[in-house]
Amino acid sequence: MKAVILAAGMGTRLKPLTDDMPKSFLNIDGKPLIIRSLDNLNQVGIQDVIIVIGYLQNFFKKNIGSYYKNLKITFVFNPYYSYTGSMYSLSQTEGIVDNDILLLEGDLLYEKRALEYLIDSIEPNEILIAPLSGSGDEVYICVNEHNELINLGKNIVNKSEAIGELVGISKLSMDFLPKLYQKAKEDYNNKECLYHYEEVIFKVSKSYPIKCKLISDLNWIEIDNDNDLRRAIELVYPKIKNKENTI
Repeated sequence: MKAVILAAGMGTRLKPLTDDMPKSFLNIDGKPLIIRSLDNLNQVGIQDVIIVIGYLQNFFKKNIGSYYKNLKITFVFNPYYSYTGSMYSLSQTEGIVDNDILLLEGDLLYEKRALEYLIDSIEPNEILIAPLSGSGDEVYICVNEHNELINLGKNIVNKSEAIGELVGISKLSMDFLPKLYQKAKEDYNNKECLYHYEEVIFKVSKSYPIKCKLISDLNWIEIDNDNDLRRAIELVYPKIKNKENTI
């Protein structure tokens, strides 16, 4: 299994912090987000990581390099990062990914056990879900009685039926990924702007079901703005650190 980290975005909502630094390098207690993620991946036994870059691409190459601890790092460039989103970034890995993957967003602060759960799960394709955070930017997730994805989005009409929100960490198999790439190509050809990978996953899931796993006590946050960063530093990270110190 490999890992793919999507980190091409410009982080405009975090300016001026991101004027000269990608937002995945935001520092939490002396360590950038993406380095924390690489440390987590290393500790759970992942050896190969693909990082999709765009904005300030050389910053990644200079500060991470081709190897980090026991991880081999491959950088893939999204040349249209300024006006495309996460699905286009993921589509740049087609032909490079040759194994099942853990798919992570580059602006996450999270507990290592999120990765451990997916690695140990018998499900070939699975999306991690957390209880609704009330951030105002949630991607709501609805499932059926088999915990299979049946609806997803920030503006779905049945928000009250959602079991939680998208964490931004998923496991996708080599059977699922080609269908995802193909659907993305069809959408691009039809001039459809499905910029988020989770929207394309949802479309594919209608014919190729994907499981959803709710972890009710997971400590995590996606950092998109100043308020998220404050919550990460003041609320989420202390809980993660406390758990790390008690293990």
